[in-house]
Amino acid sequence: MKNWKIKDYLVLPQTGANYMLRNLHFFGFLASLVLVYISIVHQGQGRVREYQALQKDVKEMRSKYLKMRSEAIVNHQQSEITKQLGSLDGALKGSVPKRIEKP
Repeated sequence: MKNWKIKDYLVLPQTGANYMLRNLHFFGFLASLVLVYISIVHQGQGRVREYQALQKDVKEMRSKYLKMRSEAIVNHQQSEITKQLGSLDGALKGSVPKRIEKP
């Protein structure tokens, strides 16, 4: 077993620095992979947020469509049409209908 002296402990940081310098290309490659990974995750999260916003818009538009459709069905029933014409009947009683003639 080797006897460690004080100067051996002072050399250890230097060996770590040498190790880092020898493998600098590898650490640079790892750093670039990390940056690519971060950018891909960021873009994915943006797409998920956009997809969720579009889903919310579709739900709102579908509810508006169903509401308008049900109102249109109710308003086009014969009983509703007679009610609407009954309220106009009083306004039209004294007036003569206009005749449209072809020129």
